[in-house]
Amino acid sequence: MGFGEAVATCFRRYATVRGRARRSEFWWFQLFGSLVWMAAAVTFALLWLAAFAGEARPSEDPAINPDAVAWAPLTAAFGVLLISVLAVGVPTLAVTGRRLHDVGMSAWWLLLLVPGLGIVLLAISVVAGQPGANRFGPDPRIVPGASRDNAAVSR
Repeated sequence: MGFGEAVATCFRRYATVRGRARRSEFWWFQLFGSLVWMAAAVTFALLWLAAFAGEARPSEDPAINPDAVAWAPLTAAFGVLLISVLAVGVPTLAVTGRRLHDVGMSAWWLLLLVPGLGIVLLAISVVAGQPGANRFGPDPRIVPGASRDNAAVSR
């Protein structure tokens, strides 16, 4: 699975945790997500700086004088964050859940993100998936309609 196919698959299955995901699907979408997050962070920073442009004087402290803030760029900055979380964050969680299913683990392991243990999920996602079908669905490496000899596709 290539970059474009992985991104398209993840957006097609936007919030679907059901099923399994190959390593290539997971890692290509992680690359895409990282690029989107970097662009969103740069955009957020530029809009934030535009909102607070000017000299920093005590009389222009936003807590004292709210008119010292350009609210439109500040609102747009938080809008960029919200859109990027909805556009990339939700499919990232879904593909991570499907990747966990591929190695035979429940998507409940996503709760490791709450205490900040996402590195464990990244380590798990490096492991090869279970060959053949498991309780979460058929092997994503098997191409539907192909003969049994030509069915395996490399991850």
